[in-house]
Amino acid sequence: MTAATKRGHRNHRILEVLAVVLLGVATIGSAWCGYQATRWNGEENELAREASNLQVEAARQFGLATQIVSYDSNMIAQYARAVSEGNERLQQFFKGTLIRPAFLPTLERWEQEVADGGSPTNLLVDEEYLEEQLTGYRDTEARAQGLTAEAEQAGSNADDYVLTTLLLAGSVLLIAYAASRLADLPVA
Repeated sequence: MTAATKRGHRNHRILEVLAVVLLGVATIGSAWCGYQATRWNGEENELAREASNLQVEAARQFGLATQIVSYDSNMIAQYARAVSEGNERLQQFFKGTLIRPAFLPTLERWEQEVADGGSPTNLLVDEEYLEEQLTGYRDTEARAQGLTAEAEQAGSNADDYVLTTLLLAGSVLLIAYAASRLADLPVA
């Protein structure tokens, strides 16, 4: 065997070893990406489930807040009628029995505004009152939106791993094709 033939066989062997190493790296990389894509999909599902649960809770809190506003509006209307009629016993009954204790400071503030010659703020545009009623809903809704964004990011991570898996699989095919072509080419 001539020196050129030996060199050609050695170069051919080096290329075969290199192709096997690259195929191994691409195969391990594909397996890792598939595993990570599955994990990120699981994370996405878990975060989306938590966000959905929080959205249900936020809806419940919103419904409760609107019921409280409706109840307070009804009570304040009846209390105002008792005030306009000068019925002290009925006013005390409302304050002591029917009006929610958490609403009493708002009622007292209104009474002070009337005593000072003003008129109380409409309950439905009273920002302080509405904020108090809607804080739980808004906080829960914000947490749900945060989890939804995290779920979307996890889904994007999974998609990136799937794409990388496809790229590695494509490279494995290209390397295998190139190696098979090299095996068929004559060596000088």
